[in-house]
Amino acid sequence: MTGRGRDASKALTEVRTVLSRAETARARLDQPTEWQLCDQPCDKDDIDFTKPKVEDPDAQAMRDALDEVIALLARWRKTGRTVNATPLP
Repeated sequence: MTGRGRDASKALTEVRTVLSRAETARARLDQPTEWQLCDQPCDKDDIDFTKPKVEDPDAQAMRDALDEVIALLARWRKTGRTVNATPLP
């Protein structure tokens, strides 16, 4: 099925929301995700924000999974103003 970019329905809205959130999450995973904290339990005042951030150990697996979701849902991406709105029940 192609050419649905300007269609509208409740199902398309839900899928497009998931697609948008997956794309946002994927973009954010390209950045280190956590501040390097203290070596032992500490107060937030003890966190050294000058230390580099570190990446989540599962970040690459998360990127791969999000890439799959994005690829699967991309065909329903909104491409312009809707013209064939399906009436909602």
